[in-house]
Amino acid sequence: MSNAIKYNDKPQGLIQIGYTEQDVLHEFYVRDNGPGIAEEDKSRIFKLFEITSNQSQRDSSTGIGLNLLKIIVEEQGGKIWVESKEGEGSVFYFQWMK
Repeated sequence: MSNAIKYNDKPQGLIQIGYTEQDVLHEFYVRDNGPGIAEEDKSRIFKLFEITSNQSQRDSSTGIGLNLLKIIVEEQGGKIWVESKEGEGSVFYFQWMK
């Protein structure tokens, strides 16, 4: 959620948070209307110290947050991924076991 706020570049930022319940897990999502993520950056944003060229509206990026979330989610059996279109925003998903 903090990244959705920090990186939003629109005059009217929109953030939607929700989840769906599945058989053995919950699938959470955070959707925003920010700058989106370039296709070539999608595979690296979950790696330690990797950042995109998107400019933060608040503080600087360390490239730690998404990597830490990935480790926590995968450690308990879930997965994390992003769907994004440059200029239109992103949807980050992660699964959490029940």
